Amino acid sequence: MKKILLTVILYLSLSNAFAYDILQSVGGRAAAMGGTAVASRGLWALQNNPAGMANLDQFSFGLYYENHWMLKETAFKSAALAIPVKFGCLGVSFNQFGSSKYSENKFGLAYAKDFGQYLQIGLQLDYMLLNIGSDYGKQSAVTFELGIQSQVTDKLRLGTYIFNPVNIALRQSINQERMPIVFRFGMAYQFTKDFVGQCEIEKNTDHEGVSLRGGLEYEALKDFYLRAGLQTNPGLLTFGLGYEIKFARIDVAAQLHEALGAAVQIGMIFNIGK
Repeated sequence: MKKILLTVILYLSLSNAFAYDILQSVGGRAAAMGGTAVASRGLWALQNNPAGMANLDQFSFGLYYENHWMLKETAFKSAALAIPVKFGCLGVSFNQFGSSKYSENKFGLAYAKDFGQYLQIGLQLDYMLLNIGSDYGKQSAVTFELGIQSQVTDKLRLGTYIFNPVNIALRQSINQERMPIVFRFGMAYQFTKDFVGQCEIEKNTDHEGVSLRGGLEYEALKDFYLRAGLQTNPGLLTFGLGYEIKFARIDVAAQLHEALGAAVQIGMIFNIGK
């Protein structure tokens, strides 16, 4: 069964570059809230919308792991590092899906700047690498992503993001296969001090239709969070927990896919200091 599933994934990937979507939302909080992240702030904004890290004031490091369908061949791994500086915030990130036989990789170098309450901007330069084993070699490309956020009111924040707006093609690709353009727009609303809701829409040019996402977060106890959400295209039900202490935060989540079953996620963030 594992070999069959891996073959299907490999076939889809060869026929459509980065078919698994290496560009998915990253972080245990986003995973538990239906994949909503474009209007979120914090370290994982480096992966989801770089504008969201503009307000970071601590040196932060994070690790994230996701296991789809309980197969190591479909594991998704991510790491991020944010370094606040006087003129903004710098960040580096890495995403990987797959194994030694087949892997999708994304390396990012980002910069974000806060221009006041109503405007935060983030820009990230990406190096994309598709490794299809010894028989097929490697394909790569350099592109960029741009994100904007705006704190419209004390309770409402808007976010928008675009990946690969110039529709770059993979080098060494036989058919000059182009990577998808991904666009997201969404909002986060603070209903009360303890209760947050988020929603967004995503359009990926490699997929038909759009993906609609929504999520809720409730601080049930001090620094202890309950989360739930849903997503369309693909259909997902999501839920999870989060716990925060002075220097670290851990988030766990689970997702139920309409056809493929369960996936589990775990993320950790460490705030090292000013």
